[in-house]
Amino acid sequence: MADTTKAAAEFIAAAENVSAGQDDGARKQLLEAAMRATAMLETPIDTIWRVIMSPHAPAALMALIKAGVIEEIAKSDTPISADQLSQLSGAEKLLIVRLLRPLVALGFVKETSAEEYSPTPITKVLVDRALLGGYQFMFSAATRSLANLPFYLEKTSFKHVSGAPGPFQDAHNTPDNMFPWLIKDPSMMMNFNAFMTGQRVDRKQWFDFFDVDQILLKDAHRDTDATLLIDIAGGEGHDVAEFHRRYPDAPGRLILQDLPPVIDSIQDLIPKVERQKHDFFQEQPVKGARCYYFRSILHDWPDADCVEILKRAAAAMAPGYSKLLLSEFVLPSSNTPLYPALLDINMMALLNGMERTEAQFCKLLDAAGLKVVKFWSVGVETEGLVEAVLKERSRY
Repeated sequence: MADTTKAAAEFIAAAENVSAGQDDGARKQLLEAAMRATAMLETPIDTIWRVIMSPHAPAALMALIKAGVIEEIAKSDTPISADQLSQLSGAEKLLIVRLLRPLVALGFVKETSAEEYSPTPITKVLVDRALLGGYQFMFSAATRSLANLPFYLEKTSFKHVSGAPGPFQDAHNTPDNMFPWLIKDPSMMMNFNAFMTGQRVDRKQWFDFFDVDQILLKDAHRDTDATLLIDIAGGEGHDVAEFHRRYPDAPGRLILQDLPPVIDSIQDLIPKVERQKHDFFQEQPVKGARCYYFRSILHDWPDADCVEILKRAAAAMAPGYSKLLLSEFVLPSSNTPLYPALLDINMMALLNGMERTEAQFCKLLDAAGLKVVKFWSVGVETEGLVEAVLKERSRY
């Protein structure tokens, strides 16, 4: 027992030391060790009960977000009582106390004394526009579809989800796919756009591991009307703006394309990036660009729609010059890590889409008249990059 207590204390001390430093690699290494240790120490019954009880805290958190309680706690410099939170939010005191209990246990909020609360680092980060919007979007759109998924699949005799109507349409009682559904709800669309932008902020950018100088910039056309890169369905333009910051002297136009409601909602975008309203199921208006870039787009769609999207881009590409780049998770053929595996289920429930393996990407691209040049990767737990070009046409 003494040895166990000592080992636990040493591990906690190591965690505190790493948390106080700036070495993110060491932090991730220790976190991975802690997760492995948890998996070893949990009994099968512990694990099953943890999964059974997993929906409860997210539901409590969503209720407190909608009531405005979380934001009141986050902006308070001193402990705030349940009575004060009730007065500020209009929610009943007992309800607030009960909903906060699991969040205190999880470290989302600190209970400084009986029914008095203060923010933790998690509270402060949660109220960021991207994360708060993302949580509300995921709970409103995804959680309902996920909860309904087993019952939808049972009704279909457990057929693979390959298009609409699918789990999302069944759960939300709508004929619409998710994106038309979002367009009808401007506040939810704002949450979604904030979420997508926030997701991209701290992820490794594709140009961090892709040879931009040799593959894109070298031999790129330099005339006034030449287009270097089109970020297709690029949301608020975070990726293409970051590309310009990294390569401010790169020749050619930079274009952001998305649906009209998305383009109209953009509040801040650098002047270098041109805004263009475009539906990627329609003819691509910009011909012969150096790079047609999609980030996290194909996983939103079933195979047939992906082929149509890719064909539209391929028809605009210049043989021997244009590149098509897909920033997507590329799943390993076995033993997929947890996050991309969960993301695959999320795509099924929300969009009738999927995450794909190398073989599945090759099949899609081939059907659209394209071929893979290289799969670029920095690890299976983060997005990779699929580099493709037009297939050579037969001379016969």
